[in-house]
Amino acid sequence: MNPAAITMFGLTMTSLLLCIALAVAWQAFGRERHAALWSIAFGLSSAKWAMSLLDLWVPRGDAPLSLAIVLLSIVSFALIALGFRRRAGLAERRDVLVSVGGVTLLFAGWAVLWSTNVGASRALVMFFCAAMLIVSARSLRAGRPGEGRATGGAAFWMLSLFAAYDLGLGIMALCISDGASYQLYRSLFLMGLPTGLFGVGLFAMFLLAADLAEAMRQVAASDPLTAILNRRGFEQAALPLVAQSQRHGRPLAVVIADLDRFKTINDRFGHGVGDAVLQCFAAHVGGAIRQCDLFGRLGGEEFVLMLPDTNPAEAVEAMERVRHGLRAAVGDLVPSAGISASFGVAMLQGRFDTLADAMQRADAALYQSKLDGRDRVTLADALPAAILAAPALPRRAA
Repeated sequence: MNPAAITMFGLTMTSLLLCIALAVAWQAFGRERHAALWSIAFGLSSAKWAMSLLDLWVPRGDAPLSLAIVLLSIVSFALIALGFRRRAGLAERRDVLVSVGGVTLLFAGWAVLWSTNVGASRALVMFFCAAMLIVSARSLRAGRPGEGRATGGAAFWMLSLFAAYDLGLGIMALCISDGASYQLYRSLFLMGLPTGLFGVGLFAMFLLAADLAEAMRQVAASDPLTAILNRRGFEQAALPLVAQSQRHGRPLAVVIADLDRFKTINDRFGHGVGDAVLQCFAAHVGGAIRQCDLFGRLGGEEFVLMLPDTNPAEAVEAMERVRHGLRAAVGDLVPSAGISASFGVAMLQGRFDTLADAMQRADAALYQSKLDGRDRVTLADALPAAILAAPALPRRAA
């Protein structure tokens, strides 16, 4: 059998399998739209290679078939780029893609129908594919911060190399002048394209799996009621900040906050209202702290914060602002009951202090706030050593 036919058949089946695999991933991994776009792209790619296989046995100069192959090539690579941009949270710019793809199709169609330069249409398509791969690679590094998307270092370089390969093939296509140069172009085309095509599909699957793992990690680290960090998530996120503070000698404040008389609110108004109070408190605190601060829920009505590069006076001032604004933020839910919170603030002390040690001192300071009448902020540094060394006492009725 013709080696070119074998390669075309392999590309047809590979693209079809990637289409099916990405469709399954779209179905199983949360129906992400970029997965659907990639699946459609490889489905069109499979159709394109099937037509290319058919083109080997039809008479030369079949313009409609050649134009269909060009169209499928342009649309499939445009959809791949569109999927990468959507995954990164970037503007899809479909108008630009349609315009560039349309111009490419127009000139490539002209080359197929009227040009005597048989390499012109091939070159235009390869240049367009290279441009779409560059757009895809740049999208991996241009996503919105904080979304937890994998940047795909290996995928970035694979897409970049594939783009350079397509660009080189496009230049070679323009330089086709005889049978020998055409055979060289054809050989390089058939040798490199299967690898590049399989690589794009493989890394698309890898990125989908990485995104799913990150989403699962975030779910495991988040409190389902308030959507902030749970205790496990907070401790995992806090450890690097503790290490950085100790390495560079920067101040680090730890705060434990507790809603006052929360059991009474639950008993009087019901757990639904209690849950709404917790959600409003979390939203209020989250809106009052900096982006670099950590905020989590330890359980029940107890919350924890970590404030990097914050000295004791600044930490107390920040919590006072939170405390003073709490009634306005939450009071509408239970207007007949005063809603307040108590806070305990502790500083990380020295290179051998641990997060658990700082949280214990903050917990002791919080308990002192309860003893002193609630609705206040207490700094652990101002407490006697005997109080800080005492074991934590229950506060649920406070």
